[in-house]
Amino acid sequence: MNISKDLHRLLQGKELLIFDFDGTIVNTSPLHAAAFGEVLSSLGIGVDYATIAGLKTLDAMQKCLNEAAQFLPETVVNELVVAKQERVREMIALDLQPLPGVDDFLRWARKFYRLAMYTSGSHGTVSLSLEKLSYTGWFDPLICANHIHKAKPDPEGFLKVLEMTGCSANKALVIEDSEVGFEAARCAGLDYIDIIDLLVHYGI
Repeated sequence: MNISKDLHRLLQGKELLIFDFDGTIVNTSPLHAAAFGEVLSSLGIGVDYATIAGLKTLDAMQKCLNEAAQFLPETVVNELVVAKQERVREMIALDLQPLPGVDDFLRWARKFYRLAMYTSGSHGTVSLSLEKLSYTGWFDPLICANHIHKAKPDPEGFLKVLEMTGCSANKALVIEDSEVGFEAARCAGLDYIDIIDLLVHYGI
């Protein structure tokens, strides 16, 4: 893989690349949007996925319910979350491909950098997806929504990655796609880049 001089400058001094998953490694947004839509349609609730992208499933589900003025017991909300996660995993098992250019970049980057992942997705869904893509074991640590208390835009997940790797913030680069992810990176004192800029501007 040919790496541009601009990309080399961007990565200069970096030792750790921290990836988001949804929208960064793969475009699972249509799958998640469809799963939310199916689960919430029985309650007569429509879903504008753009308003919940990047949120962990529980927070996204609660936001949809609150905006529809449907205040359900916690047990019912949890059942909806499980139903959504199970449905999206069924979809992922059928067909999942990395974003164009991402596979080549990952295969190049893992030779020179430590790769980690912090995603708002559930561990079960993300692990299934990484297995489907043959990326199992590529990201260490793999921090998911199940492993943190405060989701993006809170910096907790990114700070946990730094703690677990022993890497200082100035030697790490976050690769993200959502505003909540960018905000979390900023709050953690991390440099970050939009995956679109990486793939387009740097010619990956």
